[in-house]
Amino acid sequence: MAVSIKELIEKKESLAQRKKQKYDIETSAGKMTVKLPTRSYVAEVMKLEGSDELLLLDCIIEPNLKDAGLQEAYGCLEPTDIIGKLFDAGEIPGLGRKVMELAGYGRDIRAALHEDAKN
Repeated sequence: MAVSIKELIEKKESLAQRKKQKYDIETSAGKMTVKLPTRSYVAEVMKLEGSDELLLLDCIIEPNLKDAGLQEAYGCLEPTDIIGKLFDAGEIPGLGRKVMELAGYGRDIRAALHEDAKN
């Protein structure tokens, strides 16, 4: 049976809170805290070259990878350069996939044949 309107209304707050959750992910550079990207952000960033680097730069919130002192210490010319300086080359796409997975992209969705009730 499908979820009811009443159930969806009751879940409104918990669904909204779920989208605001933060996650800790282990990386070769240490534990990082990430926020989930919005749907509109994902639509924009996936069109760009270097989308994994941009996604990680914007979604990793602790530590602040945009910090001027950090960027300067690593000799970054562009803000996204920090991603390549901190993480192994093969790790970057995996971290990007993990952030996207946490946001629900690529999640396995179950489906079953719907049968109408007979009178």
